[in-house]
Amino acid sequence: MTRSSQLSCMRLIAVALISVLPLGCSDSTEPERVEVSGHVTLGGKPLPRAMIRFVAIKSEPGLHDSVTMISEGHFAFDSTNGPSPGEHHVMITPMEPEMNEAVAAIQNGERDPLNARSIPARYQSTGQLRATIDAANVQPLTFELTKR
Repeated sequence: MTRSSQLSCMRLIAVALISVLPLGCSDSTEPERVEVSGHVTLGGKPLPRAMIRFVAIKSEPGLHDSVTMISEGHFAFDSTNGPSPGEHHVMITPMEPEMNEAVAAIQNGERDPLNARSIPARYQSTGQLRATIDAANVQPLTFELTKR
């Protein structure tokens, strides 16, 4: 297994774990989650597919990251998997293609078959994008990413 495929596999496992962890035992102290939706563009066009992750800036016990897919520039969380109210770092990372898609891309001479550079690195870590979630006034969010 190559280093890039190992990293891809580890990323998929991490996303799966983050998505499943909040499904554990129900507790009355579970933080409030908010229905949130919005749009993401890259270079003025809807981002075809990616993952969007909200990470609470103020770390408190019981808070979980919220992760969902972006499809054709749109994302949506419901009240069971949405972010909690407050300030969040927002990270947008590429989706890993299916293995046959990656093989086809390599055969077509693509230099980045795993789409690692389809979204600039500054959006894939904390610090560049932020969002404030207000449960009393939920508005659609818009993230306009630039290629440079």
